[in-house]
Amino acid sequence: MIIKSWKFTGFDADMPDWVQKNTSKRRGSPYIWVHTQEAELPANKDQWISIDLKGHVNIHDNKPDGIVKETVAGAAFIVFILALIVVMLAW
Repeated sequence: MIIKSWKFTGFDADMPDWVQKNTSKRRGSPYIWVHTQEAELPANKDQWISIDLKGHVNIHDNKPDGIVKETVAGAAFIVFILALIVVMLAW
């Protein structure tokens, strides 16, 4: 579950602490280097950087779904299963 995301708009913007701890800047490079599980990967301007519950950092082209959307989907699934059980027991 993604808990935070931030859009990289360039080095002029303020970076959150969690982004500063998981990234680095290389001299002469226009990219921000993100320390992911796979390796250090470059993030272009206007890409999204996210962190999940385990502390893993990833790069996305589009804004990633946050914890709210995943929680709502989980709650809807639980309601569906409970309704299915009620229908089965009433049958």
